[in-house]
Amino acid sequence: MKVYKKQIRKMVIKDTLFLYVVDEQAQDIIIRIFSNTYKSTFVEFVVPWEDTWDIFVYEPKLISNLIQHALEQGWDCHQKNNRMKFVNATSIIRVLMAKKEA
Repeated sequence: MKVYKKQIRKMVIKDTLFLYVVDEQAQDIIIRIFSNTYKSTFVEFVVPWEDTWDIFVYEPKLISNLIQHALEQGWDCHQKNNRMKFVNATSIIRVLMAKKEA
């Protein structure tokens, strides 16, 4: 039984509206960020549960950094059916968190 429901949250980055969902599954946490333009355009960050002891996946600053990282990696949020997936995104998140602290 899931403790948390999936909630759709909104965030604006560089005048573009994004929707994101944090999906807590049995083995992983999946952060899925959608383009507001197309619901078929999204980027996924998969984080294993055991790696999340010091990562607050609901923090808006983290989501903002993940969106910016995906855009820097070539994700075009304005193109239909454009999908990108980062499996075991723990290392990406840790680098982004270290940049934030520096």
